[in-house]
Order: sequence, then C-alpha cells, then structure tokens
Amino acid sequence: MKHAVALSAILWLVSVEASAQTYGLGNADPALFTKFRIPETSLSSLWLNTNFYFNSQRSSNLFETGPNYNSEATNLSYGLTPRYFMMKESDDRYLALNCNLSGSYSYYDGHTEGPGLPVNTFHKAVEEGLNLNLSETLRNYASGSDLFYSAGSNLQFTVYDRHNDLPTSDSTRSTYYYGNKAQSYSLSLGFGWGKMRDVTPIVSAIRFQERLKQMNLLDSDLSEKTIEDLARQFYRQGYFSQVHVRPDKFFWEGVDRTLSSDGVSLAGLNEYAASYLRETPGELRFVRNEGLVGGVGVQLNYRNVYYSAQANPPNGSITEQLFVLGEAYVNFSHQMNLNSQISANLSATGGPDVIKHADVRQQYEISADVGYNYELTDRIVASVSNSFELMFQNYSLQGKRLINTAGLDVHYFVEDNVSLGASYQWSYLDQRRYYNSTARLRQIENYVYIGLTYYIDRGLLYN
Repeated sequence: MKHAVALSAILWLVSVEASAQTYGLGNADPALFTKFRIPETSLSSLWLNTNFYFNSQRSSNLFETGPNYNSEATNLSYGLTPRYFMMKESDDRYLALNCNLSGSYSYYDGHTEGPGLPVNTFHKAVEEGLNLNLSETLRNYASGSDLFYSAGSNLQFTVYDRHNDLPTSDSTRSTYYYGNKAQSYSLSLGFGWGKMRDVTPIVSAIRFQERLKQMNLLDSDLSEKTIEDLARQFYRQGYFSQVHVRPDKFFWEGVDRTLSSDGVSLAGLNEYAASYLRETPGELRFVRNEGLVGGVGVQLNYRNVYYSAQANPPNGSITEQLFVLGEAYVNFSHQMNLNSQISANLSATGGPDVIKHADVRQQYEISADVGYNYELTDRIVASVSNSFELMFQNYSLQGKRLINTAGLDVHYFVEDNVSLGASYQWSYLDQRRYYNSTARLRQIENYVYIGLTYYIDRGLLYN
C-alpha cells in the first residue's frame, strides 16, 4: 500500500512539473479515427545471408627439459539464412506470408602428439542445425460489410545434432551424441464481425500539422483529406525499408507530394526545421487502435519433441500432443481523444488432447484484460491495466491456475527511443493440481520497478 501511495505522489508531482510541456496535445475530433481507412499496400521481399569461417592452427610446446608436444586443429563453420516476406493489405483484406529458414554446419578436428601420449589423442566434433518457420495469416471481409472469415497456419521445425569423438584415459574412444528435434504445426479457421484498425498514423498526421504551424509553414489547419492522406503515408512508413535502399528519401518525398495539395512545401528547409519535422513519427508514445471485433473459430495444434543426450547407442524420448481447441474472442479499443485510449479484450479457448498426452487430456482457458493509456505531456505517458487468466487442465486430476495482475506505469521519454519508467504491479496466483501435481500454491506479489528502457525500433508502448 505504501508503494502505491508513493507512486501516486510521484505521478502527481511529475504532471505538475510538466504542465508547461503540453503543447501539441490538443483534443482532436474523434471522427478522424473512425473515418480512417487502411491504405492498399502490396509488397514482397527476399533476403539472403550467408557466412563462412575457417581456421587452422599448429602449435608446438618446447621445454628446456622434458618432452616436446605438437598440436594441430582445424575448425570450419558455415551458415545460410534465407528469408521471404509477402504482404497484401487493404481495409477489407489482410494476407501475410513469412518464411524463415536457417541452416548451419560446424566441423572441428584436432589432435596432440608427443612422447607418452596414446596414438589416438585426437578430438573430432560435428554440429548440424536446421530451423524452419513458416506462417500465413488471412482475414477477408465480405464486400461492403464487417463480416469476415479468417485462416491462419504456422509451421516450426528445428533439428540440432552434435557428435563428439573423444579419447579416454584407457586409450579407447568415446562417442557422445546429443540430438534435439522439435516440430509444431497449427491451423486455425474462423469467422467474425467488426474491424480493428491501427490509427496511430492519425496522431502522427495531426502532430505533423502542429509542427508545420510552429515552423510558420502553415497558417491554418490542413484539409481533412490531406490529414487522411498524410495518415496513410505514415501508415506505410515501416514498409519503405523493405522495398527501398534509401527508405527515408522516398518516404519524405511522398509526404511532400501529399502536402502540395494544400500549397505546403518542404523544399528549402534549414537543418533545424527539417530535423524538427522528421522527429514527428518517433514522437508517438503508445500504439493506438480503434474498433470492435469479435469472432469464433477452431484451432488444431500439434507438437512433437524428440530429445536424446546419451552415449552410443543413443536412446531418446518423445513427447507428443494434438489439441483441438474451440475459441471465441472480443476485442475493443477506443480513442477518447488525441491523448488517451481505453481498451478491453476477452477470449476463451478449450478442447481435448486427441493423442491423450500423459500430462494433459483437456485444456480450457479464459483470459481478459482492460487498459487505459493517457499522455500527460508530449513525453509522459501514464498507463493503468488489469489482466485476468483462468486455466483448467485435466488428466487424472483437475488442475487449475488463476492469475490476476493489476499495474500502474509512468514513462518519461528522455529521448524518442529511451524512457525512464516507474511501475507498480500487484499479482495474485492460485494454483492447484496443475500438471497433475497434488500441491496447491497461493501467492501474492508486489513489484516496484524504476529504470531506463531502450527501444530498438521506436518508443511505443503496447497495451
């Protein structure tokens, strides 16, 4: 309780001290968010990364007294990583295909010779690895309506092998093998009603308009059409790096063409003005979503894992499960104004393990969360959230796990990619007979965090 009071006091003091920084946080017409439509985008790209490493060394240990020893070692490794990405998006359809494949091979051969050493004092090792991840997502809306059907699939396949050939103290050989193979497949089909749009670009467009006014490049508001066109341009910004070598150049040229319809030009700006305007996309502090969507569907989830780590001959173990799960969900998010957002999500899944896995025969889960984000100034965001999860798993005993977590966070963005955060979190756990255990665990945790966070891409908080 003392932590919560202290954090509330800090939040009040920060908001008072920063009250003079509220420029750019005026209330916008909420209709701008509901009118926004996702622009039509189509792109595909292929990356290929490869590396090769070879090392060979020979050394001699020479002593004034005693025997001399010579050693040789060769190390070779090779890796290949191709990746393919394809995405087609519009307001009525989303299709994405992502394929990642990586393979590696490593070989080591070394030996030492000298007086008193056995003839077979050498060490050989071979490592091989392969990883494949293939995913597909489709959501398609009926023409002119909010009814949709969806389909998704995911394939993950991983293989790793290592063989060691080692000398032993009695001059014999010892072969050691380690292997791991995991494969998982999932398929989902469903239908539903409603749309959820990422309207973060609308905020970028309005903030950009405000900076244009600050630089005396604009006397009045941009037209509603120009704001919408700017928002579509900002929406596509993340895609430019996947199709252009110089993404910033092409992106800002597109922004300049959009502004020309209202007689605004970015040509001839000094270095300060250009830098000030280009900061706009990084000024956003949390992801904005607008809409209501709900649906039902069915999932097939299969997983098979083989593991072995024994000497020759290898003996392995296999775990396998196939869940058939029904699912239902409702997601809601709404922009109260330019500065604040409220969201709520509810989902339920459940079904049997067809293979009768030794740990779990049936699994049911209900989860829900609500959240509220408020941007106090252009650099300070306060968030309140609560999440709830209830899971049942049945084998010979029925296991239950209930978790409820409530949190309060304040982030001050020192820079666009660096934030100073203070968080308080309260968590309650009630768990019994989970995974067939006879134990019961009740736990209450209070968690306080103060620290710096660096965002590799952009400083965006996800609720």
